Amino acid sequence: MINSLFKLLLEATEIDDIQCRYVAFKLSENSVKTIISIERIETLKYTLKTNNGSYLVEATDLLLPISRVEKC
Repeated sequence: MINSLFKLLLEATEIDDIQCRYVAFKLSENSVKTIISIERIETLKYTLKTNNGSYLVEATDLLLPISRVEKC
């Protein structure tokens, strides 16, 4: 499940692979099985609609990636 979330995030966003893996992990911890839609708010900031509610995802463009995932 984490791999399918990871692949979708990697293909549909400009977030790097390390941060996509972290976001997929955090989503799976919250029992997300499916991402229904991804809406880009601004660079590296997205709203995800999932089978388990909406999530705000913010990534960074730093050498050491820091991501934030919160349920909306």
